[in-house]
Amino acid sequence: MSRIVPLPATNTVVDNSVAVINADGTVASFGGAGGAAAPYADQQVVTASAAALTTRALLNGVTIKARSTNVGRVFVGAAGVTATDDGTGNGFALLPGEAISLPATTTAGIFIIGTLNDIVYVIGS
Repeated sequence: MSRIVPLPATNTVVDNSVAVINADGTVASFGGAGGAAAPYADQQVVTASAAALTTRALLNGVTIKARSTNVGRVFVGAAGVTATDDGTGNGFALLPGEAISLPATTTAGIFIIGTLNDIVYVIGS
């Protein structure tokens, strides 16, 4: 069993942090404003060539959402992802407004491709 405990405001190393404390008092996990668990949000312009997401360390995964006013589909995948949508492609298609969440520990290795100048929103921690 664990509980979430805010760290004291007097902590000078990391401010606005949360630690998960086990019943025996040991720290199960820790997230803070400068660490891998700190939430981050990003927007990225889609291109007609596979482009990597901005590299970020993650603790809790990442969600990628296609802007609702996008013109076309965005494909999410590994390096070399294609925008082919005929059963031979290798990307996960997101229609405008759709999202996918991935249990990743980093955004390194996640690529997008699609209609030029469409937008994806990325949030993770």
